[in-house]
Amino acid sequence: MHSKVEARGESSVTALASEPVLSVVIPVRNEGGRLKSAVISITAGRSERFPLQIVLVDDNSSDNCCAGIAEMYSWRRDRVRVDVIRLPHWSGIPFARNAGARAATAGTLFITDANVLFPPNWDVPVRQNLCKDRVLCATIGDMASSFRGYGCTLRIPSMGVNWIRDPAQYGGYVPISSCAATILPAELFHRAGGYDTAMPAYGAAEPEFSVRLWLSGAEIVAVPNLVLQHRFRPDRERRPFLAAIASIQLYNYLRFGMLYLDQPRVNQMMRYYMTESPAMLEAAVRGLKSSDVWHRRRLLEQRLPVKFQSYVDRFDLRDAHGQLAHC
Repeated sequence: MHSKVEARGESSVTALASEPVLSVVIPVRNEGGRLKSAVISITAGRSERFPLQIVLVDDNSSDNCCAGIAEMYSWRRDRVRVDVIRLPHWSGIPFARNAGARAATAGTLFITDANVLFPPNWDVPVRQNLCKDRVLCATIGDMASSFRGYGCTLRIPSMGVNWIRDPAQYGGYVPISSCAATILPAELFHRAGGYDTAMPAYGAAEPEFSVRLWLSGAEIVAVPNLVLQHRFRPDRERRPFLAAIASIQLYNYLRFGMLYLDQPRVNQMMRYYMTESPAMLEAAVRGLKSSDVWHRRRLLEQRLPVKFQSYVDRFDLRDAHGQLAHC
């Protein structure tokens, strides 16, 4: 395994007395004080002191943001265990999430990030709505505005996403679950294969995982009454961040499209990015040619019981010309 558990809130002997019933997985990289605030909101917001595990996957931070958090809690006193996994080098959010899921011991995973604050009694709608082959998409609220997002919908041909502003838009179902608010059975996470770690860093891996969950026979439903307050990056942070990873994001979006789109839509995607990102397109295509993308596409076609066209039809996905997309 590409990591090791470095700290626990209590000894493993004590932990064996009662295992966690829910594991919160948080990938972190240089999160500063936000991480501590997020963890406190998670532990304090429980409706009761049910056994809880928090898995912090430190993606080689340089700011020591995880220091001391595990020691804040005692299993005997708080029924909280914090496991800190430090990756030896920067591996990206998809890898970190998968590492956290492997370290999780509970039957339910709550996948989120360090930029959130959980509300009081956040666990109640989880227990009320979660069941086999169902994924819950909690609501994302902006800390600085009245914005609320109830999951996302897929854009074609860019393979990007748009926020859903009305939880009833698809009858309560969600095409793409928010990456900071995804709750699902651990068994389903592992059966679906987790996030595609060939999509490094950030962008596309989360929507691709949601698509794959749908094609695995699962469903994703909105939970409007479970609202996580999220800190979105201000422009002064977001723009340089996106500029720094633009080439990686482009590669990820192209890989996503090539895994599921038919040839005419792949061509449309290429034309789109020839206009949007001409300087980076050649290198991204060169990287895809040397990757496993076509092998993985064949595996997905063989293994997934539901076809991508069914997903397209269900959510009435249209391309840039308003035509129904194809697989």
